[in-house]
Amino acid sequence: MYIGKVSKLTGASRKAIHHYEEIGLLRGVVRSGKYRTYNEHHVVIISMIKKAQALGFKLADVAPLVLAKHVENRFPIEIANAAIEEKRAKIKLDIQKAKQLDVDLVSLKNELQALFVNTE
Repeated sequence: MYIGKVSKLTGASRKAIHHYEEIGLLRGVVRSGKYRTYNEHHVVIISMIKKAQALGFKLADVAPLVLAKHVENRFPIEIANAAIEEKRAKIKLDIQKAKQLDVDLVSLKNELQALFVNTE
């Protein structure tokens, strides 16, 4: 299938698809004359990349998965799970920091109220 159809199926722009190919995330793209042709495997890879990006992963985070898949000829689920758990741990830490910031903001608001609001 041509890039227009792949773009529609995956939601990735043509520019993004070309970029994925340039940096080695898409391999085995065949040329038919001056056109590139993609297969269902490419659609799966692009969809996975887009979903990972939507969840906060960078292309550099996805690259080891794609490389391992090509080398081992299987999806490296253990690497994917480790990356997901690492991302979850970071998010949990960020949530804790945000909660503490909220507590600190409420405290500051109360202090300001006590100092500057006329209580007469």
